[in-house]
Amino acid sequence: MKDRIICYRPGDSVYSISITGTFCELNCGHCSGRYLSEMKAGEDPKSLIGAMLKAKEGGAKRVLISGGFNKEGRLPIAGLMDALREGKRRTGLSIEVHSGVVTEQELDALADVGVEALLVDIIGDQETITDYLGGTWKVEDYQRVLKTAKGRIPIVAPHILIGVSDGQVKGEFHAIDMVAEGRVDCLAMLTLMDQYGTPRLDEVEKVMAYARQKVKATLNLGCMRERGKVRLALEKLAIDLGYDGIANPTNEAMEYARSKGVEPVLVEDCCVFNPV
Repeated sequence: MKDRIICYRPGDSVYSISITGTFCELNCGHCSGRYLSEMKAGEDPKSLIGAMLKAKEGGAKRVLISGGFNKEGRLPIAGLMDALREGKRRTGLSIEVHSGVVTEQELDALADVGVEALLVDIIGDQETITDYLGGTWKVEDYQRVLKTAKGRIPIVAPHILIGVSDGQVKGEFHAIDMVAEGRVDCLAMLTLMDQYGTPRLDEVEKVMAYARQKVKATLNLGCMRERGKVRLALEKLAIDLGYDGIANPTNEAMEYARSKGVEPVLVEDCCVFNPV
């Protein structure tokens, strides 16, 4: 167990923008676009630059560029590179991109823009990609991204959603292996929200423990996870397993950490930054 844990509270410091509005070609059952509806829309160059200007006016220091993915598992960002560059020039904000299985050409373009962080959801089971998500990409595509992105983007931060396959644990262990073998700075572990048939807590614990065993990079419990009593149980697990950070922890979790001799350190930022 570590002697401190970073407690990330992004607040207004991180401003989320969807470049597809509420539309997602995959329309996965556990999301169905509802997370996109919570983001500011920036679907064309003018609205994207406008959203970045609004982020700056609101006191943000970073923008998260996300949106719905296409059947190839990618964020359709290629036509917005110039707008990203102009928005960054006019605001000075740092940029993190939730990219999916980004192409080599897109990686080069994002690097040229000056993107600081790349967030990539890693799925380790082909059946989940093909049958549950309805995608055409391959598990091996993640290996390419994890091995090549670091040479272009300063921070590479994969995310693993436990139970992404309709609440079942299927490819999570393989996903962790791919992250451990890749060139990454931070891994965020996530769980499904309450209403989507999440795995049992003991199954989640096995995955979280395996991640701590295998991954030498910064390891955090990310912002997407169950609510209520299970939320606190997950946070306690992260503390007991020696995770480096927790996004938006409960006050009860921070008190639990102190009771274990682990000092919570508050950071106003996204959990892929300030790696420890």
